[in-house]
Amino acid sequence: MNTTHVCSNCGKAAAGNFCPECGQSYHEGRINAHYFLHDIPHSIFHVDKGFFYTFISLFTRPGSMIKDYLDGKRVKYFRPFGYVIIMSTICTLLVKLIAAGIISTYLKYNPGYVPQEKEGFFNHYFSVFIFLMIPFASVITYLFMRRGKYNFWEHFLINTYIAAQLNIMQVLVYLAGWIIMLFTHSFGEIGYGIFIPIFMTAFLFIYGSVFGYLMRDSYIMKWLVPRLVIMNTFLFFLYFFGFQLTGTMKPW
Repeated sequence: MNTTHVCSNCGKAAAGNFCPECGQSYHEGRINAHYFLHDIPHSIFHVDKGFFYTFISLFTRPGSMIKDYLDGKRVKYFRPFGYVIIMSTICTLLVKLIAAGIISTYLKYNPGYVPQEKEGFFNHYFSVFIFLMIPFASVITYLFMRRGKYNFWEHFLINTYIAAQLNIMQVLVYLAGWIIMLFTHSFGEIGYGIFIPIFMTAFLFIYGSVFGYLMRDSYIMKWLVPRLVIMNTFLFFLYFFGFQLTGTMKPW
């Protein structure tokens, strides 16, 4: 006799291994270490559905989208490791193109300038730095939000999606630098001047909005807000010191 299952994604009850309504597996469980051991190779060698839907959702409703995925509603979303790999690749290519445009613009107004190669691995591959920060950020969010219902590996997944979006902030920093270059015709100190406001403001907003949404049922508001502020402060200094240690504080 076939066992009837209820789909976590659409609520359809039926027998078998996959939902006949939306196609999601009936065996989607909680996020744990086994999930990531399967997801990493799957994300590298397979292309899932929902990349652009995931991209838009992480901008318009990041907390709700990640909660859906954690709750088992996963069929319409791109898997986290596949998403962060693709976003990192796209953003790295865009940054290199924009950086070339910045140098080209500068050379128009300063013909004698000789471009200097940036030193350090992470200056060339900032996305790798963001990726390597995921486990450290996960420890901080898990410790501060341990009264919530999510385990460490679920925090790891949350931080993976957030890391993918942070790559976009680097692209915006370079775009802002290019625009400033068009008006000032100079590098100046625009690295520090726009990196901190753009990247870190977006960084703190993303973390605050995502965890504010995910933890709203686990903490009363008067305790959740200060907890988020303290958590974001720790995350800020984690990334700030990371930028200093790797030499990536100034993007050009």
